[in-house]
Amino acid sequence: MAFTRIHHVGLITPDLENGKTVMTKGFGLDIDAHRTPLEGGNSVAFDNVTALQFPIGEMFYEISTPNSDSGDAAEFLKNSGGRGGIHHIALATNDIASEINGLQQRGIKVKGSWDGKSAVFLDPETTLGANIQIVPEDYYHAHPYYRGNGLITGMAHVGLAARSAAEVRDLFETKLQLHEDSTMERGIDPPDPNRPARAADDPVHLLEYPIGGSVVEISIPWGDASGTAKLVASRAPLGAVYHHTCPFAPDVHAFTDYAVAGGIQQIGSIPPKEETARVVAWFHPRSCLGMLVELWNRPAGGDHYHPIY
Repeated sequence: MAFTRIHHVGLITPDLENGKTVMTKGFGLDIDAHRTPLEGGNSVAFDNVTALQFPIGEMFYEISTPNSDSGDAAEFLKNSGGRGGIHHIALATNDIASEINGLQQRGIKVKGSWDGKSAVFLDPETTLGANIQIVPEDYYHAHPYYRGNGLITGMAHVGLAARSAAEVRDLFETKLQLHEDSTMERGIDPPDPNRPARAADDPVHLLEYPIGGSVVEISIPWGDASGTAKLVASRAPLGAVYHHTCPFAPDVHAFTDYAVAGGIQQIGSIPPKEETARVVAWFHPRSCLGMLVELWNRPAGGDHYHPIY
């Protein structure tokens, strides 16, 4: 048994048509009309929602809107002040029965009842508060026709913020049995209090866990003054909260030009193209369905996971 990849990132939005506009006109992605036909989307098993899927590399963004005022999706939307945002990530496994059995033996519970073979959510009380769905590997990859304009080619990482490296390692290594890429661990030591702080400083201890062709990145803030620290204090009562997603763009400048023209709000600026080979851009949650978006063209870490079948 093994987790093979991040299957999808699930977002909740109050307006599916706006979700389509953000993904297509803002991100340059396209709807996978094989699995989520454009005419009204697709009613999926998750909590009575209607969803559209937008392929990004080996996974997809799943944008959902509740079909009623009750249920988990509706409650999530209400708790977000109606803005929506990242609701869950789904991890694919090639043996879901054995995987769930192993997780339960290691202290992870499932949410609600489970038929022993279908996709299931883990109980967030046992996953530091993060909604994680486990799904059977379907070996499905969207046809190139549905892959958008090519400005972003995959998901570099999905970011969480957490209060404790020890708690993170217990969940991701001991219980989920993922492998940390130790070559990408940064911010291990607290920041020097004698160094003058900069306005953009957000001192964090970063851990990375490759899954298939992507990564789960966890930021543990130092101190309590940074934006990440305030997010953890206010929205991670059990220990962790989703922070951002980071698509990969070979040409960050081209993507940024397209996104801004499509109504996506950039945070800060990026250097001129001729000044640097590696570029990171940020985009505001208010224009990205309640999701903070980082974009970069950095290479993978040294221990990036490549399964061999």
